[in-house]
Amino acid sequence: MERIEKSQLAKAQYSFMTSPSSTPWGPQDIDKMDSAPHKNYGEVVKECRFFYRKDPIAGTVVDKLIEIGITDLVISKGKLSPNELKIFTAVKDKLQEFAETCAVEYLLTGLVYPEVKFASLPTSDFREYGIKKMSTISVPVSMWVRDSSTIKINSPEQSDMLSYYLVVPDKTIFFITNKGMYPDGTTDVPLYEKWLKYYPVFVAEVRKGTKEFKLEPEYTVSRRKPLADSSYPTPYLHAALESLKHKRNLKRLDYSLAARAIGAIQQFKVGSDDFPVTEDESETFQSLKDQMTYRNSGGRDLERIFQLFTNHTVEIKWVYPPLEPILDDKKYIGVNEDIFYSLGFPRILTTGESQRSGTSEPEYATLSPVKTMNNMQRKILQIIKDIVKRIATENNLSDYPEVRFKPISLHSFVNFIEGLRNLYDTGNLSRSTYVDAFGYVFEDEAKQLSDDKDTMKSYGLDDFAPKPYSNQPGAPKQPETPQDKPKTAENTNKTAGVSNE
Repeated sequence: MERIEKSQLAKAQYSFMTSPSSTPWGPQDIDKMDSAPHKNYGEVVKECRFFYRKDPIAGTVVDKLIEIGITDLVISKGKLSPNELKIFTAVKDKLQEFAETCAVEYLLTGLVYPEVKFASLPTSDFREYGIKKMSTISVPVSMWVRDSSTIKINSPEQSDMLSYYLVVPDKTIFFITNKGMYPDGTTDVPLYEKWLKYYPVFVAEVRKGTKEFKLEPEYTVSRRKPLADSSYPTPYLHAALESLKHKRNLKRLDYSLAARAIGAIQQFKVGSDDFPVTEDESETFQSLKDQMTYRNSGGRDLERIFQLFTNHTVEIKWVYPPLEPILDDKKYIGVNEDIFYSLGFPRILTTGESQRSGTSEPEYATLSPVKTMNNMQRKILQIIKDIVKRIATENNLSDYPEVRFKPISLHSFVNFIEGLRNLYDTGNLSRSTYVDAFGYVFEDEAKQLSDDKDTMKSYGLDDFAPKPYSNQPGAPKQPETPQDKPKTAENTNKTAGVSNE
């Protein structure tokens, strides 16, 4: 009997195509649902800063609160002389910028620990402000806010007395112990020398191994809504952290599915049930792999459309993951609403429209954020007032000015203008304030009006533009009517038919 040899079917093979070497996710990403315990204040601050940089809603809401809430500073003269007031006018822009810096830290971390350094500068540096009778003035030359995550707050039981400690970061310790070298190998010796000059005790203690320093605040330290069980403040984004993390996980899902779609499986099926490929024909697989490898040489697609020559038993198809979850954005609606609710911020101030048209009035929708911004103004204004008082003390002034922020206006523009007009017409609003509300400077406009008046006289023009009922040039003057005549006693009696006799 003739012996029949059996052929084994060829084994399936795969080719691992080039994949991205890195993903947008890493172990340092915040993707856990459990929030950091509030007592671990440094971790809470880290998360709030992360979502401020990464989440569009959180970042936009914080920016809007600052842009709308930190209005222009107003420095009132009070008992100061005009020359003394110019000192504060010279530093107004710097105070305004520092107020915005404090606002960012107040919302993100809830803690504002200001540091201000003064120095005497020649008045020639402020020539444009016209300061007279003083050769030098003492003004803030450095204003900054300490990193809240490096501050530890201690408080005894049943007391509101707080102690602040600076926890020196490892990067700073490395910089000082290595005399101006950073961990990455770069150096900044001039900065290290400045530290030696201005903070000699601090540098010496760090070199000895001290990692905590007790801080003595010179200015008001602002805390946002501290709770009874903790001396640490509550950041503005704290209530939204869980929803922000959930949204981050949804994005992780989308990124993961999108990455699988980009790196989809390309399946090559050689042979069929009627014409299977056997082991002794496995070079067919190798031939296809060689062709595809050549096409993907160097990790780059040489062409999107390519020619593949094979017989009728070869079948090529793509295996994609389900893409419906990526294309469906309804999963973000609920979590975005939770974020807006937790922040207490109306959608109309971020996107310019409400979720449903005609569901609310903008005036009512802005009540909550206005209260938030007013509270932020009050906290930061106290710091600015402390600095203003210090400026007056440093320059031996007899008094210091009153400082305030301009009111926050989120009313309808038509209603706002109507209110201004009523205040001005009733004599309860000055011309300067009325003009300033429209973005003009009263002194500039008054000077321009005076110049215009002289120009009008030189050309023989009227002071005011003609009205529809004014006399036209070259036309006979219209006779006066009884209504046009002055209302004297004689005219009034004649009009009423009463004789003066």
